[in-house]
Amino acid sequence: MSVQSPNPPESPEPDEVGAKTMQGASLMVLRTLVLYPVGFAGEVLLARLLAPEDFGVYALASFVTVTLAGVLEVGLAASLIQRHDEPRHEEYQTLFTLQVLGITALALIIFFSAPLFFPWLGFDVNIRWMLLALLLCPWISSFGTMSCVKLERELRYAVFARMDVLRGLTYVGSAVALALAGARAWSFAVAIVLSTLVKTCIAFRQAPWPVRFRLRLAGMGQALRFGVMFQLSTLTSLFRDHIGVVLGGPLFGVQSVGYLNWAKNTTYYTSQIFTQVVSRVAFPSISRVQHDAAAIRQMTQTLLKYVNLFTFPVIGLFAALIPEFVTVFYTDKWLPAIPAFYFYSLRMIGSNITTLYISVLNALGRVRVALRILIWWTVADWTLALALCPPFGFTGIAMAYGLSVIPISVWLVVELNRVARLDLWRSLFQPLCFSMAAAALIWVVKVRFTPSWISLALLAAAGLAAFLLPLLLLEGKVLWNDGRMFLESVLKGRGSSSTAQRLGE
Repeated sequence: MSVQSPNPPESPEPDEVGAKTMQGASLMVLRTLVLYPVGFAGEVLLARLLAPEDFGVYALASFVTVTLAGVLEVGLAASLIQRHDEPRHEEYQTLFTLQVLGITALALIIFFSAPLFFPWLGFDVNIRWMLLALLLCPWISSFGTMSCVKLERELRYAVFARMDVLRGLTYVGSAVALALAGARAWSFAVAIVLSTLVKTCIAFRQAPWPVRFRLRLAGMGQALRFGVMFQLSTLTSLFRDHIGVVLGGPLFGVQSVGYLNWAKNTTYYTSQIFTQVVSRVAFPSISRVQHDAAAIRQMTQTLLKYVNLFTFPVIGLFAALIPEFVTVFYTDKWLPAIPAFYFYSLRMIGSNITTLYISVLNALGRVRVALRILIWWTVADWTLALALCPPFGFTGIAMAYGLSVIPISVWLVVELNRVARLDLWRSLFQPLCFSMAAAALIWVVKVRFTPSWISLALLAAAGLAAFLLPLLLLEGKVLWNDGRMFLESVLKGRGSSSTAQRLGE
């Protein structure tokens, strides 16, 4: 018995999508505010309990797993979210089948070939046992991928917020407990498997779908074309974001990979933990109004502005105080990673633009343009890394990350301006200038304080005040109104047309 295609849904009104976007952004901000201290505390505890080599071993094993998971979906999940009409049941089942087949084939190939190519790369062959454990993650998550597609198409951000909080708490709690028990690098592996299981169970419960193995590619040509292009973009990001493993491991050893992984993770908690969830809201929301230029501009403008307002001061203040933070919280064994931290921080500033703008281009169906930019970005990262590693060691990889993001950010701004011209002074340059001024002030006055958790808290609070004061003088009324609407969206669980109309003002 064949399953009939559901009736195509009516096109959503821009005000309706705008209201749901405001609600979704509000909920995801709240989710981030809950997860941020938990994740940061977890990273500090793990850095104190584990050695740089443990971070390096996990980074090597998870790179292969993340790359594998990135290959599996063939971009179909994104294509099903981006398309206008409702996908058929057999399309969900085909994506699920492709994932499982891909996992099985690639897992067997990688696991049994590890004794051959791991020694060539200078990796410990025993890492393959952790790799085998981590390969459970894509198997588990394949059951929840279709549910996540349904949730994103319906803009059900409240579910994602709850799901992410529970997954984050599971990961941090289990990782720290295992590290205390002496599990070393396995603390990461077991924690990520458990958190993936939590995420999948919640997603499937909220949006169940008829699980079935089926390969029915007829009528999916457009989805496959979009999916392949989207997935190629994802793969460029994977190989770009893991240069520290692929290049740093063979050249400098597992300890250097651990330093790079720590620096990357620490800067992630200063910005990208927020930026990525906002971009996650942007892709399905802008997909729903992709033919309305005014709505695209309003949503993108507002999302970029508040991403930068939330993250730029944190990036700047953390960079100003990182030597003291390492001494007080992380311990001195992480001091060699501080130069890499600075360049990763520069990368995070640019990534506020690149992460959001790439999501917008994909939502508009301009996946070829996004792919071309990402390919050149990958080339730039690798070229700079190869050039900078000989004179600067493993820090050269972080330097490449920090430098390459600058021209790519400019390129993306130019490209998106052809669709929607944004006010970059209010959304980008003003938050950046105020943040860097506050960071410079703290850098100058911190020499008068002895490093301790109390002095760091006082300096951070002073830096935040130095950032907020000029901002409130210039835009206090606008920020108050926007903050009130964000709070209303969270408390009421719904938006309004007036809320939507305020987007981007």
